[in-house]
Amino acid sequence: MSGKKKPEFKFDLGSEVKDTFTGFYGIVVCRCQWIHNCNTYGIQPKELKDGVPQEKQFFDEPQLTELRKDVVKPERETGGPCPSVPSTAR
Repeated sequence: MSGKKKPEFKFDLGSEVKDTFTGFYGIVVCRCQWIHNCNTYGIQPKELKDGVPQEKQFFDEPQLTELRKDVVKPERETGGPCPSVPSTAR
């Protein structure tokens, strides 16, 4: 297998998107690429319900539309493989 290819996502983390079927909207807080190339996004609503944050909901990429880009900017690049933790000889 050749070198690893970075997943291609239509929406950036921190963008505000809306589900075209339900009208649910919020900020992209996580995204996942499945083995058969289906991208899914975790959307966190900005509004509170009874003073409590609502649960994030997950949607497939084709049913989302972007409302605004970079509403929240991550401070650093996230994700990716982490370096291995060196073993300790105890």
